[in-house]
Amino acid sequence: MNSIHKKFTFLILICICISTCCIGFMAYWYISHFQTEDSDRIMSMTCRQEADSLNRQFTGIHDAINIYADRSLKRLPSADSLRDEAFLTTYVGEMEDFMSDIARNMDYIGAYYMRLAPGITADDNKAGFYYSRRENRKSLSKEPLPEVTRYDRFELESVGWFYQPKAAAMPVWLKPYHNKNVNAHMISYVIPLYKNEKFIGVCGMDVDFDAIIDDISGINPYRTGATALFSGKGEVYYHPEFAPGTLLTDYSPDLQAVIDDMQFSISENQKTNYTYKVKGAEKKLSFSHLKNGMVLALSAETKEINAPQRMLMRGIALIMVTLALLAVVITYFISRRITRPLQVLTEAADEIAAGNLDVTLPEPGNDEVGILARSFGIAVERQRDFIAGIQNEAFKDPLTHVKNKAAYEVEKERLARDMRMGAARYALLMVDINDLKKMNDSYGHEHGDLYLMNCSEAICRVFRHSPVYRIGGDEFLVLLENSDYNHRDERIGELVRCIKENQIEKEAWKRISFAWGLGIYQPSDELPDDVFHRADQAMYAHKRSMKVGR
Repeated sequence: MNSIHKKFTFLILICICISTCCIGFMAYWYISHFQTEDSDRIMSMTCRQEADSLNRQFTGIHDAINIYADRSLKRLPSADSLRDEAFLTTYVGEMEDFMSDIARNMDYIGAYYMRLAPGITADDNKAGFYYSRRENRKSLSKEPLPEVTRYDRFELESVGWFYQPKAAAMPVWLKPYHNKNVNAHMISYVIPLYKNEKFIGVCGMDVDFDAIIDDISGINPYRTGATALFSGKGEVYYHPEFAPGTLLTDYSPDLQAVIDDMQFSISENQKTNYTYKVKGAEKKLSFSHLKNGMVLALSAETKEINAPQRMLMRGIALIMVTLALLAVVITYFISRRITRPLQVLTEAADEIAAGNLDVTLPEPGNDEVGILARSFGIAVERQRDFIAGIQNEAFKDPLTHVKNKAAYEVEKERLARDMRMGAARYALLMVDINDLKKMNDSYGHEHGDLYLMNCSEAICRVFRHSPVYRIGGDEFLVLLENSDYNHRDERIGELVRCIKENQIEKEAWKRISFAWGLGIYQPSDELPDDVFHRADQAMYAHKRSMKVGR
C-alpha cells in the first residue's frame, strides 16, 4: 500500500507541476495578447472619437461656407452690379447678416469674412466684411476690412487666406498659421468666388487653432501620453515636445512608417498602432485623419500602457503558486485515503465482470476514485437501460410505434393470472383498418404506411390511457382498463367522431376508416382468448354492416 501511495502521490505532483506551467504559459500568452489588443483599441478609439468630434466641426464649417458661397453668387446678378454703390451696400449687408447667422451657433470660429476683389467694386472700403475674435475676446467683433493690396501675395500670414484660394481656383483648407491681422493662430477654410468665370473675391471662416489645442490636450488616457496634430506628410503642427514645422522623422526614424500611412491609408483601414522609440523610451502612436487634411495622433509610453498587464500577471502568478502549494497538501492527504476505496471498487468491478448488475458500488466522492465509481455506476445503469431498451424494442411495432403482438402475449399472461384470482375487470376492443390494400394499390405502399400510421395515431389519441397493440397487418387491439373501461362507450363515441371529422381531408390517406368490435370480460370466461374471440366476432359483424351500408 505504501508503494502505491507514494507512486500515486508522486504522479499527481508531477501532473500538478506540468499543469501549472502550461496554464501559466497560456495565461501569460492570453493576457499579453488580449491586453495589448485592448490597449491598442483604447488608443485607437479615443483618437477616432476625438477626430470624429473635430471632423463634425470642420464638416459644419465646410458645409456652411459652401452654402454661403452658393447663396452669395445667386444673389449677385453680375460682377458689374458691384460697381453700383447702392447695390453694393445692400448686397454686402445682406451677406454679412447671413454669415453672422451661420457663425453664431458654431464652435471654434476665430473669424469669418467675405472680401471682394480690389478694383471690382464701386467703393473698396465697402467691398466685404471681416469679423474676428481678437486677443481671446469671447465674442466676434467687426474689424476693418483688410487691405489686401498693401501686402505681397506671398505674405501668407497676412493675406494667404485671400491669395491661396484665388491661386488654387477652388476651395482650400489652409494649414495652421499665425494670422497677423488678428494676432491669433488659425486654420482657414476659404472658397474663391467666381461670377461668369470672373474672380470677384473670397469668403471663408477661420478656426481658432489654440482652442482646438486646448480641447485635444486633455483627451489622452495615459499619464505619459501626448496628443498632437500633424500634416499628412508628417510635418508637426502641434506637439507638446516636438517643435512646430519639424518632421516626425527628425525625432525617430521609426516614424517613417507612420508618415507613409498618413499619406496613403484610409483611416478606417489603417494599421491600429505604431511602435517607435524617442530618447530611449519606447512609445506607441495611433492616428486618425481629419477633414481639413490634418492628422490627429495620440501617443504614450509602452511601459505605462503595459503596466496593467504586468500587474495582472504578477497577481496570476501569485495565485497559481498558492493554488499549486494547496494542491500539493491536499493531494498528500487525499492519496492516503484512496487505497481502501480502490480495493472496494476492484471487488465491485469483479462482480460486474461476472455479470452481476445488481452490485452495490461504493459511495462516489469528488476525487479520481469517485469519478471511477461514478463511471462504473453509469456503465451499469446504461447496461440496464440497454437491456431494457432491447426488451422495449422487441415489444414495439416498428412502423406505428405501438406495442406488437409479442407484447400482447406477455400481457395475456397477466390477464390470465388476474382471471384466475378473480381480480380481472377489462375489455378488449378489436379494430380493423378498412381499405388498406386499396390504399396500397392506388397510392403505393408509402402512402399506405402513412394511412396506417394516421389510423394508429387516431386510436392512440382516443384511448390515450390504454395500451394499443398491432396484432396483424391491419388489426389493432386496445386493452381497456380503469377509466377507459368505465367510459368505454364514450371513448368509442370519440372514435366515431374522429373518423367523421377526418373525412374532410383532401388526401385519401388522411381519411381514416376502420371497423371495431368490443369484447367485455365475463366471470364465465376462462382465458383472455375468450374475450378476444367475442371482440373479433363483433368487429367482423361491424365490418359486414359497413359493407352493406356502402
